[in-house]
This record gives sequence, structure tokens and C-alpha cells, in this order.
Amino acid sequence: MDTGALVGLLVGLFGVALGLAVPVAMWLGTFSRWTAIRPEGPLAGHCDADTLRSRLLALNDPDQPFTYGANADHTLTAEWRIADATWHQFFARCHATERYRATLSFVAAHREVRVLEERTSLRQGAGEMSASRFQGIVLFERSAYREWVAGPPSLVPREAISFDFDVRRIKGPLIATVLACGWTWVPVVLRSHLSTTRQLG
Repeated sequence: MDTGALVGLLVGLFGVALGLAVPVAMWLGTFSRWTAIRPEGPLAGHCDADTLRSRLLALNDPDQPFTYGANADHTLTAEWRIADATWHQFFARCHATERYRATLSFVAAHREVRVLEERTSLRQGAGEMSASRFQGIVLFERSAYREWVAGPPSLVPREAISFDFDVRRIKGPLIATVLACGWTWVPVVLRSHLSTTRQLG
């Protein structure tokens, strides 16, 4: 076998191995192990699941554009209220829908809060439509929109419509509370990881 054929064979085998490794790593939860945030030493407390759940729900603030809620299956949901008045004018006019939701489950055996994030977007207009959906781990996302108008009684531009989305605002308080209770924040990529009790990774 000549050198070119050997290199081609090795590259092909590497591609096959990589193609198999990615879904296996997703199923095992390897990515979750890499992105998990663990509590640090003596600063962490020791809360049980019910106490932690109550503390997370107590973070609700009506002045914030997001909400934390309890579900019948004992999971929690963190959702950005994109239907707020400051967003509604823009999205209604642009025929757009935006949604961010995170589902949190509690695995007491490993003192883990597992988190699955979902992000959906829809745009409709004259002769065009775009849609996207993501499920997994949102490491970082921030978007902002500002619209100014100028007119009577003053010609000085004034802000008419605005919105800001920053995933750190909705997740930051949750992560801090989870770590303070001595639990580990574990982002997951598959919905089945929320309910399984096996160790991920």
C-alpha cells in the first residue's frame, strides 16, 4: 500500500471514530462533566433538595424580565418573559417569536442540579420565514435592540422600544444559589439526562 492510500485510510478511520465518539460522548454525558460548575470547599453549605428548590423559587423578582416556576414532576423552569410590554411592540410588528427556557432537575444521589436549555426563534415577513430551535447547553448569549424616534413635542431623539436578553441574568442567581447549597450545576444536552439517576460522564 502506498503512502497516499495509507494516509487516506487513516484519515477515513479517524473520521469514522470521531463520528461515533460524538454521539457516545453525548449519551454518556461527557460534555456535561466538562461544563459542570462545582461548589468550592468550606464556602458551600449542605441543603437538601427541598430546601434548595425553595431557595431557587424564592429568587423570583417581579421587576425582572424572567421567572422561575415549579412543575408537577418536581423540576423547575426558568423562562425569560419575552412577552413583556417592552418587547411586545417590537415582536408583534416584526411577526417574531423568541423563547428561552431552562428545565432544572434535582439528582439528590449525586447532589446535582441538571439543566437543559432550549432556545427557539421564529421570524415571519412578506415572502420570508426563518425558524431555529436549539436544545442543549447555552454557554453565552446576549442580544439587544433599541429604537429611537424624534418628533413633537421635542426633536431630541427618545427611546421608543428596547429590549435586552442576557442569559447570564437568568442563570447567574440560580447557579450562585446551587453552589451555595453545596450542589453541582450540571448542564446537559439530552432530555433523558434530566431524569436518569446514573452518574454522567
